[in-house]
Amino acid sequence: MLRIFEYALVALARKWQKHSAMVLVYALLVGFYASIVLLTTGLRQEAQIMLADVPSLWVQRIVGGRLQAIDTQLIDSLKNMRGVATVYPRIWGYLPESTTGAVLTVIGTDQPFANLPFIQQTNNSLQINNLQADEVLVGTGLLQLRNLQVGDYFSIAEIGDSIQNFKIVGAFDAEVDLLTKDLLVFSPPTARKLIGLAPNEATDLALEVKNEIETDNIGRKIDFRFPALRVVSKKQLAATYETLFGWRGGLLVFGSFSAFLAFILLVWDKASGLNRQEQRELGILKSVGWSIGNVLWLKMSEGLLISFMATLLGILGAWVHLVVFDATLLKPFLAGWSVLYPSFQLPVSIDATNLLLIMLLSVVPYLATILIPAWLAAITDPAEEIGI
Repeated sequence: MLRIFEYALVALARKWQKHSAMVLVYALLVGFYASIVLLTTGLRQEAQIMLADVPSLWVQRIVGGRLQAIDTQLIDSLKNMRGVATVYPRIWGYLPESTTGAVLTVIGTDQPFANLPFIQQTNNSLQINNLQADEVLVGTGLLQLRNLQVGDYFSIAEIGDSIQNFKIVGAFDAEVDLLTKDLLVFSPPTARKLIGLAPNEATDLALEVKNEIETDNIGRKIDFRFPALRVVSKKQLAATYETLFGWRGGLLVFGSFSAFLAFILLVWDKASGLNRQEQRELGILKSVGWSIGNVLWLKMSEGLLISFMATLLGILGAWVHLVVFDATLLKPFLAGWSVLYPSFQLPVSIDATNLLLIMLLSVVPYLATILIPAWLAAITDPAEEIGI
């Protein structure tokens, strides 16, 4: 078997130009598919990391299918429900940037962000929980849009068209752009004024439960007791991300698999129509004692060498595309877009499961495609193939 494998290697080397072109096309198809698999895996991992700090449940007031402000007086009623540990209001909304068309995210909080670093601060001991009414923390997006830096002032039109100036007292590091690129953090009273909330109103109410196993049960109790409220859980949000990335990734996989199928059909057409030189070579091998099994192993060896080489090159190309070129071709489709598009490095996880999946969908169909034509060639009479 080893000698047959060596012969297959020599046979491929004799026509290296033709086989190199096939390996290149094959590798491009595998690389595109592998990029999709690895990128969707990376996006799922990013989603799981971001969901780690999301509250177990949150409730929203929906009127006419639209999110409306919720009264904070509901906090006491929710807090008294069995199994609920804490309830706190969340103040957030969106603020359009009229000059560029960007939409900024506004958050009002008196809780510090423990793990988000700052690039600069006007006060080294600054904490989010002591922001003044005219102070703001910003993401890098606003600094880029308005050509600002920490310590500068900028103006925002409030509800009612009045203008207020704010001092930038800190900016988030570009390392956390995925979370903070379009973010503006104000004190709760200021954020309420900017997004049109009354002092006793919030955008929604977040709940932490004592036992995560009871999350769904508590959600059903809230649904029953407050039918006008919509209850959303962390599990539901995770399922939404999974569906989103699965649908987008599946669409691209379908397109790449269609291209791969066309390539397989081309290989089938080529393998089933051996040229005169190849037929003569097989006929000579069988006339000197090669069995049908030897001929099949020869063709399978050639197929294994081509498919494994193309698959490895494809996986390497996918890694370069994702890490070096930051998934330039696929990220806009899978990760979405915006005026303030955050720059972030995707984690590339090349684990055994992904490798096995890529191998199965690239090597096995190719080998199956050449097997039947090789068997037909192997059972043909040697004299007929040599042309005697």
